[in-house]
Amino acid sequence: MDNLTPPAGLAFREATTEDIPEMMEVVNTAFQEEAFFVNRPRTYRAQLEEHFRSGHFLLARRNAQLLASAYYEIRGARGYIGMLAVRPGYQREGLGRAMMQAVEEILRGRRCCIAEISVVSVRTVLPPIYRRLGYVEVGMEEPHEDLRKKLTMPVQLIKMEKEL
Repeated sequence: MDNLTPPAGLAFREATTEDIPEMMEVVNTAFQEEAFFVNRPRTYRAQLEEHFRSGHFLLARRNAQLLASAYYEIRGARGYIGMLAVRPGYQREGLGRAMMQAVEEILRGRRCCIAEISVVSVRTVLPPIYRRLGYVEVGMEEPHEDLRKKLTMPVQLIKMEKEL
């Protein structure tokens, strides 16, 4: 992990199901730029509840305001990171990088050796960003059923990973 200082005043904590309404608002507004290839909001209550059964969410707050969230799952020696969302208006301030570094640190603490992410192929600006964070492309896969139901055009998922 590089020694980037997290943005001032940022506090991290694990989410609980009581955070779902606020998380939905942040995730759905952060992912509005995907409207050109999906026909519904990025997430909904039942999906987040399901994610809490299989993994965890890390939240970043400044004062009382939720600014960012990220989902992660421990899969043996591998950790999966997904649904990284930064509240619009706070993007491009280093919050996404700080979230990724914080989740990667959690994964290291849980003895994960590899962090995995998936990027939608039509979000062409994202792979270079993740490459700068140390991720490399390792393959492609078809979208999961939940995403396929929302698609308005064909996409694939770019699988990327990073040694921790």
